[in-house]
Formats: sequence, C-alpha cells, structure tokens
Amino acid sequence: MEYNLTSVSLNYKELMKGVCYGLFSKNTCAFCGKEVSFIKGKKLNDGNHICSECEKNCSAYIDVSRYTKDFLTEHMEYMQKQDKLYKSEVEPLGKGGVNRIINAYNGIIFIDSIGMFEAITPKYSKKNQKELFRYDQIKEFAYYQVKNNSDSGKKYSEAGLDIFLKSKYTADGFKDPLPPSGKVHPYVALIRISFEKDTDNALAAGRAKDHLNELFGRPSETFGGSIKEAFTGTGQERADMKAQAETVKALGGLAKSFLQKDSAAVGQAQENLKMKTQDAVSTALDYGSKYTETADAAERRAWQ
Repeated sequence: MEYNLTSVSLNYKELMKGVCYGLFSKNTCAFCGKEVSFIKGKKLNDGNHICSECEKNCSAYIDVSRYTKDFLTEHMEYMQKQDKLYKSEVEPLGKGGVNRIINAYNGIIFIDSIGMFEAITPKYSKKNQKELFRYDQIKEFAYYQVKNNSDSGKKYSEAGLDIFLKSKYTADGFKDPLPPSGKVHPYVALIRISFEKDTDNALAAGRAKDHLNELFGRPSETFGGSIKEAFTGTGQERADMKAQAETVKALGGLAKSFLQKDSAAVGQAQENLKMKTQDAVSTALDYGSKYTETADAAERRAWQ
C-alpha cells in the first residue's frame, strides 16, 4: 500500500492550524466588548462569548455555556438584586445572627430569620455578587458519598450534601418541560456542598442536614434530637396537629352559627373553615411553605 506523504503532511498542518486557531483566536465578549481567548473565556449556546471577568457576575451554580446572551443578561440583573438583598438583610445580622456550618471552605449559612440560606463553595467565593436561596424553594435534600479507591484507608474520597431546588431547569441545565408549582428558582436545580474530603464520616454534612430536618419538620438523625421528638413529635407532626385543631375549632364555630340561625355569622364561619382547611392541607403537603411570608417580606424590604 502506498501513501502520499505530501498529502498527509498537508492534512496534518491544516488540522493543527484549526486546533491552534480554536485555542488562540480572539473573540469579543458579548457583555463588556473586550477580547476573549479560548483560555480566558467561554462560548455560549448561541455562539456568543463571555470573558472570565464577566462570568464572575453569574451564579456559581450554573454552567454559562448552556445559555444565551439574552438569558445571561437577565440573569446578571437577577444576581445584582440578590447582592442587594444580601447587603440589606444579611450583613446587618453579623455572625451572631446566622447559623454557619462550614468545613474546608465549603458549607451552608442558614439565615432562619429571613427564611433563606447561602451556599458556600470555593467557586462561589470568587464571584462578584452574593446569592441567597429561599427555604420554600427546597424540594429535597440528601447525603452523597463518593467511595474511596485510593490507599488512604478512608471510606470516602468525598462526602457532602445535595440540595434539590424547585426549578424551571433540570439538574443538568436543561429547561424542565414540567416545572414544579410553588416558589420556583429561575435557574438552579441542584446545589452540591462537598463538606469533607478523604473521610470516614460526614459530620459537618450531618449537622447541616439535621438543621434542614428541623426546618422542614422531619425526624432528627441525632441521638438527642430523637429523644426529644419521642416526647414532643417532629415539627411537621406538631404543625399538623395544630392545623387540625384549628380546623376542628372552625368547624365548631360553623355549627354554633347554624344553631343560632345567624346567616351573617354562618357565612363568616364557612369562610373561616375553608381558610383553615386550606392551611391544614398546605401544612401537610409542604412544611417549607411556612417560610414563604418571611422570605417575601425580606425581599420587599430589600427591593422596595
């Protein structure tokens, strides 16, 4: 078999030329107008480019290459509002007004007083704006562990917490054709917090998960918390019992109005029963919704 070495050489040169052009060619950032190279920027889904400096104005929890210039322009405006919210509602609290669970530059800062949390990662620390997530946007949360295949003797190479949010997008960044109802996050579906590396346990992740369990009325996974709940019930159970008692009370008020043959009182009692029944159903289905008004009020204060 004969080879045309000249042709092979030319094809190789053309190939390398294309590779080098892709690596070292200059493009213009669609946001600031500066030149951006392959190394110091990213190509967007619509063919535009973004430089590494402008990417710092985007969330740490999205992959900008999946989105368009128009989407990211709107997203950056959202991030500016988030930063304003943080400076208005979180900074004045100081360290004493929040619950910080952080280990090795990763963690969660819970701000129960406004019904929100801040997710801390090394990537997030490099961003220009602060970002908060609402408790009522949380759909689920769970441990994750990565088994260790090295010779370190430790059980896990990584252990942490996954927080799944109600979102318009799926965890891999695609638009969800059937987005959930309620308070939905505009773009983030999954936040992964890597609390420990090369470890046999997940102590920090456990503390964070136990606080989430408390917030959402779920059974405690700590010994002390389990003992307490054996006598008092979980937060969800206590809320359910309170909602049921309010419904029974409203039903009694309606029966009393009927006996007194007071039509105005009957109408008012019927409306009260309807409201209490709806509250009981809401409590049973979504315990996290109890933080909705708290978070709404914080946003109103910050954004006027």
